[in-house]
Order: sequence, then C-alpha cells, then structure tokens
Amino acid sequence: MPSMIKVSTCDLAGKALLWAVEMVDGPIPQAAGQLQLPLGGQAIDDATGEHLIQKHGMWIERGYSWPWLACVSGHPLDRQPGDTRAEAAARAVVHHARGETINVPKELCQ
Repeated sequence: MPSMIKVSTCDLAGKALLWAVEMVDGPIPQAAGQLQLPLGGQAIDDATGEHLIQKHGMWIERGYSWPWLACVSGHPLDRQPGDTRAEAAARAVVHHARGETINVPKELCQ
C-alpha cells in the first residue's frame, strides 16, 4: 500500500487532484473517440470540469483573490478556489465529499 499524506483540499492539484476526484466521484468519463493513455492526465481539463459542474449542479463564478470559486453545497464557507474553472469545480467536489483535508498517495504530490 502506498504511503499516504494529508493534503488540504484547496491545495490539491495535478495528479493528486485527479486521483481525489476519482476516489470520491468515480472514474472520469472520457470524450467519445478520445484516446486516453494511462499516464496522460496531469491536470483537470475543461471537459472534465464542465462534466463535474453539470453533474453536481454547483455554483461557480469568478472570484477576487482567486480566478474561480466553486461550491457544491451552496454554503458560502464551502467555496473552493481554482486557477481554472475546472480546477475549482474538482476541488469543490472533493471538499463536499471529504471535507477540508484528504489523504492522498505521497508519490502523487511530488
């Protein structure tokens, strides 16, 4: 079993964020006709972000301190930041399911 480390939800990025989304929301559906290589994904793409926004009916809009803010619960204190719309949406899904922190494999955070 890989060693796990505790990471704040708002600090998740790249492979760690992809892993966390798949742990709480199941596998991310790929676009039809798109070749998906096992090590291909490094970041949440726009299509995945839009899928999460539609699936969870989340609130999302531009922020001031961060480019984007997203929230699944509708409570203002649950908003999660992101540099992109997709990143904010993914963090909001993980935050809603697991809270402020999540344990992720150490090798994904490097």
